[in-house]
Amino acid sequence: MRKKTGLGTKKELDAQLNLTPFIDLLSTCVCFLLITAVWIEIGTVEVKQSHGTEAAAEEKDSYDLDLVFKDATQMRLNLKKNGKRVRKLDVKGESFESMLASLNSAITGKFLLNKKGLIKVATATVTPRSSVNYGSLISTLDILRKNQIMNIGVLTAKGN
Repeated sequence: MRKKTGLGTKKELDAQLNLTPFIDLLSTCVCFLLITAVWIEIGTVEVKQSHGTEAAAEEKDSYDLDLVFKDATQMRLNLKKNGKRVRKLDVKGESFESMLASLNSAITGKFLLNKKGLIKVATATVTPRSSVNYGSLISTLDILRKNQIMNIGVLTAKGN
């Protein structure tokens, strides 16, 4: 028999792992996640579809509001009655947040006032550009909802 020099005794390379504790831990984690899934709250935006349902046909002599993004800090508001534009207003801001504040003041201010008082908007449509991110679109929808405009639609514009 030859004697090995330098490395000492040779160790066995096959190690046996005890998987029972790992499976117990994994099953405990799965049970914990299944039980705690009840408390997850999913955020939603509750709006009605503005076209194609009875929501659009609520009033014959009603006003519609169109919001068209020019870019992330500029927007045009068009107030329409029976499909014809009655008023328009350009809303601008230094940042998106200041533009939202201007939009809110325009909706609550003189833009939606006539001789009889506050104009009731039946439907609103928002047309974003590709430069407007999703969060900005949702913030715009929130402003409309805060001002009691419930029938909201989102349109896409070609080439934006």
